[in-house]
Amino acid sequence: MTLAACVLLSLVLSSCGAGGYAELSTECGLETGPASELRQSYNLTPADLYNLNAKFIEDEKETQFRSYLINISWGLSMDASIKELTATKICVISQGTVRHFECVRCSYTEKFQSQTTAGNQRWQFHYTGFPVEPVTNYFIHAYNLPPANIYEDSSSKTLFLISPGCNDHVMKYSKSCIEEGSLWDPNITVCKTEAEVEVNFTTSSLGTRYTVFLCDTEDCSEPIEKETNETRTSVKLPVRDRSNNITVQIIPYFPKCQYDCPRRTGTLTTCIQNYSNGANTIDLIGRCMCFILVAIFITLCVIVAVLCFMKNHETIMKQTFFHHANLHKSVKVLVIYPKEVCFHHTVLTFAKFLHDSCQIDVIIDMWQKQKIAEKGPVQWLAAQKETADKIIFLCSSNIGTECDESCYKNIRNHKDNSDCMFALAFNLFCSDLKNRSSLHKYIVVSFNEINSKDTLPTALKICPKYYLMKDIDNFCRHLSIQHSQTNGKSTKKVSGWRSSIRCTPTEEYSMGIKDKSKVTAEEECNSTRLLMGLM
Repeated sequence: MTLAACVLLSLVLSSCGAGGYAELSTECGLETGPASELRQSYNLTPADLYNLNAKFIEDEKETQFRSYLINISWGLSMDASIKELTATKICVISQGTVRHFECVRCSYTEKFQSQTTAGNQRWQFHYTGFPVEPVTNYFIHAYNLPPANIYEDSSSKTLFLISPGCNDHVMKYSKSCIEEGSLWDPNITVCKTEAEVEVNFTTSSLGTRYTVFLCDTEDCSEPIEKETNETRTSVKLPVRDRSNNITVQIIPYFPKCQYDCPRRTGTLTTCIQNYSNGANTIDLIGRCMCFILVAIFITLCVIVAVLCFMKNHETIMKQTFFHHANLHKSVKVLVIYPKEVCFHHTVLTFAKFLHDSCQIDVIIDMWQKQKIAEKGPVQWLAAQKETADKIIFLCSSNIGTECDESCYKNIRNHKDNSDCMFALAFNLFCSDLKNRSSLHKYIVVSFNEINSKDTLPTALKICPKYYLMKDIDNFCRHLSIQHSQTNGKSTKKVSGWRSSIRCTPTEEYSMGIKDKSKVTAEEECNSTRLLMGLM
């Protein structure tokens, strides 16, 4: 390569600049013979590789074995000769139990138009594909094509690697290592008596022949050959001294490694055995068998007794079980009432009936004054709406009736709070009506005949309405369905809400009902007394 040609190539590549190919890659494949470029001579040839690196990486293919591959990477020199580069050849020589030679030719998909990549970086490439065997020397040789002409200095790079042995956390699961017993765990136990040493170990499915050595601090005894098909076997060796510094070495014979398989070592373990009298061993076995038979007999008797008890008390057990299962999670009900409702006679009696007769958790504002003071009425009511399974609007007649006069003095202090809570709950219901959410929670309950025009706000007319005691059966059935759905089934929402209804209270509700008849009050008192009689 002449100086003038080098200068010319540098000018050409510099003029290309960032206009070179940004997505240039390689196509690699095995090449068994010498490169075809060796038979020709060239006026211009590429420079040597800038660098060459190699490392072992785990093969990511999903197979029953794990192994390493050699990942080889190289960088190109940043000069004008890169324009003449067509391919890079990589050869690997492995020397282990066998010698192997293999070459790969990596051809570049495009001619280089720039000395660097689009990001002004050095061109870098890599190849992964050479399989790795345990404890093997790898000589890696790489050079660019076309090569230097004959009688010219040839340029190349060389690396040397040594693969890990079968003790490596990945290599131990390779096919070669498994065939040499890398996963074999003999679980060796060594028990010494006065005259001999007994060695017990677990055999491998890879072979049936084993050589056992008994070693002390100085040397090892004569080996004993053991051939067996048993899963766990025993070997007895004579002992020459009374010291406890004894080790045992076991060398297996597997087809892959034959007489050069990795050996396993075991040390002396604590044991108590008596070989003087075989009758003791027989007596011990007899006692164990007797205890086992007695234990089996007692177990069978207990099982039979339990089955008989379950059969005789099947009905009671089923009732008890399902009763507790049904009460596992109780229904929560939020009771909202206006100021016209008698809190002492009506609200508390109704809450006691729900709790004692229906096993329902009742939420009333007067019982949670502290939480309302901490959170505020709006936040408290929003939180109770989320946790409650049902929200009951309790409607009734005015407080000026005969039934309410006895407790008028006790409830006059929280009249305004009750009316405020009823208004907030009604606004919350209006919001749910517009959003069509949580409408299945709302119920209207009254202790007198409800006149929709005079008593209820217009929006509440779409809610299920129950008149107690006339509708007590339907009301309890409604709550029992909610109770079963809460304990294991998804809640069934009420559909069919009419979006055309305007969510605004009536004028009568805003101003309060002032002209209720005495008959209505008597109906409410009678209903309350009937509820008290049910509890």
